[in-house]
Amino acid sequence: MPNYRRIVRGIATNWMAFAISLGIAFFLSPFIVSKLGNTTYGVWTLINSMVSYMGLLDFGLRGAVTRFVSRDHATGNHAEASQAVSGALWIRLWLSSVIACIGVGLVVLAPVLFRIPPEMQGAARLALLFTSANLIINLTCGVFGGTLAALHRFDLLSGITICQTLLRTTGTVWLLHAGYSISGLAIWEFLVVILANSLLIHSCFRVYPQLRITWRKPSKEIFQNLWGYSLLNFVINICVQIVYYTDNLVVGAFLSASAVTFYAIGGSLIEYVRQLVASLTWTFTPLASNFEAQRQPQHLQRLLIQGTQASLLVALPVELALLFRGPTFIGLWMGEEYAQVSGHILQILLSAQFFAIANYTSGSIAAGLGKQGPVAVWASGEAAANLVFSILGVQIFGLEGVAWGTVIPSLAIHWFLWPRYVCQLVGMSPRIYLSQSWLRPALGATPFALACAITDRLWVAENLWHFFLQIAVIFPIFVGGVVLCFWKEIHGWLQSYQNRQTRIVRYWERIVGGAE
Repeated sequence: MPNYRRIVRGIATNWMAFAISLGIAFFLSPFIVSKLGNTTYGVWTLINSMVSYMGLLDFGLRGAVTRFVSRDHATGNHAEASQAVSGALWIRLWLSSVIACIGVGLVVLAPVLFRIPPEMQGAARLALLFTSANLIINLTCGVFGGTLAALHRFDLLSGITICQTLLRTTGTVWLLHAGYSISGLAIWEFLVVILANSLLIHSCFRVYPQLRITWRKPSKEIFQNLWGYSLLNFVINICVQIVYYTDNLVVGAFLSASAVTFYAIGGSLIEYVRQLVASLTWTFTPLASNFEAQRQPQHLQRLLIQGTQASLLVALPVELALLFRGPTFIGLWMGEEYAQVSGHILQILLSAQFFAIANYTSGSIAAGLGKQGPVAVWASGEAAANLVFSILGVQIFGLEGVAWGTVIPSLAIHWFLWPRYVCQLVGMSPRIYLSQSWLRPALGATPFALACAITDRLWVAENLWHFFLQIAVIFPIFVGGVVLCFWKEIHGWLQSYQNRQTRIVRYWERIVGGAE
């Protein structure tokens, strides 16, 4: 059976790292935009978007390393685990040379392709060069992160992430105060990446002293195992990258660098919600594999229903607050000039994100069962439609056209295809699944949605802290709605807790009575 305590600890440490990153990004983003300005910040966003695409050359190898090391370490087969890590490292070293060539090409072409102002092209080239180097280091050393994940050392991974975030933030604040621009930020991040990955490698060998790295080409069998597992994940990762990160490039190519800032502000809030829920649902993949191996379809069905409910109950209060109060929040957070444009982009993107979040558990279960084939096909269709619709939309409707180009394909996939497919996988009626997993959380959150809409209209927030106070005041409405819709389950948990406490008291009474 799975180690639930380890799963909970993994979720907790991931959420801790995410909370720190989110808190810093929340307070730092307005500062960076104000110091850099719309155009320079837009260029910085474009650089990071371009480099993130090169991250697709990972080919899903980190996930493959985690799978094979986890299996071989559990059986004490350290030699095969070392071969898997060495093979992935060898492949990534060659991929790094490809990334270096692409990075040099982007340094030459990007300032022209994305309408970067002439006075900024030198700084943009230097920033792009160092950001590409960051990616090379992260990808090469990522195999050691995959090894730590296989050994369930998420505490170390999260600790390194937290240290990296704090160091990067400290340097960013100092550099911007001192008047440096994006080239200085890129160089500082390069130094932080070197330090963080040095800690990662040291931690990996300390935790797994039996690991032995060999610097030679992997055998045909190792290569086929790594590639066979990672191929579908690679296709899906490409499509996810296109769906979530192409928008900024389309805006930069067809509009301007400053327009990217307005679009990225709304899109960044969507990304935070995605990361919050993903930190929860990633643990469902090994659980699904475990239940399948033990031939427990009823547990798979329970995981699907309860996992989807948990995902929605985590995401809905944030999504609903942003849907009804997004422009107000962005105006207080980033400045009034961004409120209407960025807020409207956020509201459009949220219309599809509700359904995407509802299917996060389904995606984890499909991955755990090794049934990603149809998912890869759907993701390819969504990515192609997203790109085409966004390019057409930006030329007709501007920024809003890009957002609708993302929303329409996403709604088609997550509303019509995912529910039926996952129900076939676990042997469940779609009607039961949708009513239990989607409808009940939505009903429980409806009073909170109404409260958000009324509050935004009748109770004006004077500053950001006032805004959060308002959310805190109306949040009990969400709790009350959830309690009403899930009273049966809550009553059962309370009854189970009381019974357990009664058993403990009786146990100690017998011990005390026997001693006397």
